[in-house]
Amino acid sequence: MANILIIEDDEDTRQVLKNALAAKKHEVSGAASGAEALELTSVVTFDAVILDRVLGDMDGLVVLEKLKSEDQGLPVIMMTGHADIQSAVKAMKLGAVEYLVKPVSNEELLLIIEKAVKERRFLMEFEALKSHIFNTAGPGETVVGESREIKNIANMAAQVAASDLTVILSGPSGSGKEIWARRIHRLSSRNKNPFVALDCGALPENLVESELFGYEKGAFTGADRKKVGLFEAAFGGTLFLDEISNLNFSTQAKLLRVLEERKIRHLGGKKDIPVDVRIIVATNKDLQAAIREGAFREDLFHRLNQFTIALPGLAARKEDIPALALAFLAEAGKTLKKSITGISESAMEIIKAYSWPGNVRELKNVITRGALLAEKEILPHHLGLESAAAAALSGVETAEYELKDLDLKKSVKSFVAEVEKKLIKQALLKTSGNKLRAARLLGIDRKALYNKIHAHKIDM
Repeated sequence: MANILIIEDDEDTRQVLKNALAAKKHEVSGAASGAEALELTSVVTFDAVILDRVLGDMDGLVVLEKLKSEDQGLPVIMMTGHADIQSAVKAMKLGAVEYLVKPVSNEELLLIIEKAVKERRFLMEFEALKSHIFNTAGPGETVVGESREIKNIANMAAQVAASDLTVILSGPSGSGKEIWARRIHRLSSRNKNPFVALDCGALPENLVESELFGYEKGAFTGADRKKVGLFEAAFGGTLFLDEISNLNFSTQAKLLRVLEERKIRHLGGKKDIPVDVRIIVATNKDLQAAIREGAFREDLFHRLNQFTIALPGLAARKEDIPALALAFLAEAGKTLKKSITGISESAMEIIKAYSWPGNVRELKNVITRGALLAEKEILPHHLGLESAAAAALSGVETAEYELKDLDLKKSVKSFVAEVEKKLIKQALLKTSGNKLRAARLLGIDRKALYNKIHAHKIDM
């Protein structure tokens, strides 16, 4: 569907053209004079224009020149009742796409318009991509795991990717929200177009709107040139807004308008610019709680909340940790240009036992650090988790641990097993033996808890 302007002073001809275009689901506006047309184009951005050569108030060639001076890429199809080679040559020099002699068949006109609109949109995408090419690059899709939680999320991501629904990704910081947003984009029909990301909490409030919507030259102090906004940069693709709850109320209102009307306006601009983007947002906060506190607009929430995916913290899918650690090690090896053979058994035991408050992001950082320090394989002291592990264990009521063997691997494994056993006993004691609740307290599923109870020979 395209937004077409017909500039024709004959009412009957104008109506016939409008009906033909509307039948093909195009949005059509009409102007009976050059002045009316120029006024319309000053506030609305059109995908294409059909322009009569002879108008009552001014020459169509003058209108053409003014239109092209405002929007060089605007496709203009000129029509005339009288063939005139000189006028045709001038029209083509001024940038007209076609110069047609009436009568013109509806089929021919539709083909010309649809081709012109397609080329215009291609150029818009290309220019946006050039100006924001850095936004299309990003972290790889390290979506690894065999847990039930991760399989459910992967299934939901694949289902929603096939649609154009707006998606809310919720979950704690570091749980991989941008990775999942990129996965949805790559599985969608928009995957050949840009993926553009903005962290709404990383910029001052006064800069967020200029980044999102762009601005005209002179819109504010320092605006020495026109700037394309991220909505335009993501044309045809996906715009990912991370930490959406950080937007102020004014920007929330403008975002709601864009979602409803699919148009933006540059700061300092007068024209509405059509946008074609898929929106994915992320938050580590409860948006409904933010609504109750008066910090988030309820109408925006309902407009965004077409599909929600809740991402668990890493502690809730601990069985995925070893596979994730190895995947991050492979990534780190490529980034650092080092060949690390693997992660030692004792280091892996520490990784599995750690609580990972920073979730997937923290795990990736720890593995990257370990790969940097390691020579052949990552050992416990490469992880840098000694103080964090000590703090995590400080609340566990354990007797002083006595080393029975100086072998590091055996000692660490035995120590971790002892701590794990005591934690499970404490959880069962707190929940009066309710294994489901105990598993939730421990951040594992019930099946994993049963396996550990059996492995540690815990009496119930």
